[in-house]
Amino acid sequence: MKLEKALKVVGNETVSELEALSEAELKQRIVSANEAIRAVCAELEANEKYQEIKESKKALESGRREVTTRQNAIIEVSLNLLNNAIEETRES
Repeated sequence: MKLEKALKVVGNETVSELEALSEAELKQRIVSANEAIRAVCAELEANEKYQEIKESKKALESGRREVTTRQNAIIEVSLNLLNNAIEETRES
């Protein structure tokens, strides 16, 4: 996450609190933040309903991904062919 975005997310009050911490306290705050992230992820992974929804979402999105990938490839090849045709016309 870029610093600008991070500053907006945490807000001025939290930034001020963090600025007041020592280096050791900042390191501990980083460890605590990572532990909080891991705990939330572990809780979600253990949630059966979440797993069902996650699998359903994955199945639904796979079709979209396939179509998007193929259509983007068609666009890319078409643009390349058009560019080649334009270059050949200029050379003639």
